[in-house]
Amino acid sequence: MRQLLVLAAFLCGPAGLRADDSDDQLARQLSGMVRDPRQAVGARVEAARMIGKIGPRASAAVPDLVTVLDRLRGTELEPVQEAVIDALGLIGAPSKTALPSMARAAPRGTDIEQAVKRSTALILAASDSQDIDALVRQLTDRDSSLRLRAVKALGIIGPAARVAAPNILTALEDSDADVRRAAVVALRLILPNERPTQAVVRAIAADLQDPDPTVRAATARALGRLGRAAVSAAPLIEPLLSDPDPDVRRAAADALGRIQ
Repeated sequence: MRQLLVLAAFLCGPAGLRADDSDDQLARQLSGMVRDPRQAVGARVEAARMIGKIGPRASAAVPDLVTVLDRLRGTELEPVQEAVIDALGLIGAPSKTALPSMARAAPRGTDIEQAVKRSTALILAASDSQDIDALVRQLTDRDSSLRLRAVKALGIIGPAARVAAPNILTALEDSDADVRRAAVVALRLILPNERPTQAVVRAIAADLQDPDPTVRAATARALGRLGRAAVSAAPLIEPLLSDPDPDVRRAAADALGRIQ
């Protein structure tokens, strides 16, 4: 554990090293501890967590972390496996090469499976965010799951993806409802200070006809929050005043009050 304290002090950055050099050196020292079976389980877990705190700058640790995942079997040293997977997720895009090893680890236990899911999402989102042009191209892919992933990734990038806004506007009319909903969210994240366009209002209003009353009610509330910007949706909300579901009727009445 004393070695961990020394390494923690190293996080402050030795004066004699450039930032990149110090990050690489620290990452390798920590990953060496994670990989070393002679170290106590608690020390290996803590070393993995420290790698995660360094984040993308700890890319030098990825090969050692992958080796640990590949060597362990089943739920052997499960706390170490989970900490390693979480660290890979926090490293982000540089951990993309670790995805096959993480996939093989997923069936080993519930906690490990959950760690794999959240880290995979982080790695893919970080990788996608590096290439806005590639994401824009995916918006027209025939595979709806790729279109959905691209829209979500652009939303995560935020205002820096403003150049993609016209393409996301097109996604508001996507044949897949999940893609349309994700496009609404992405535009709000990319253009946080702009008034919702009528295309956004139409995309939201499309869910007023959803067979699920929970979705209909949520959609009415979302339109209500837009206020006068959603006035064009009022005729579509009015029929919900007679909806069989009382929650939908209340949501519709409240939305109309806010809009009008």
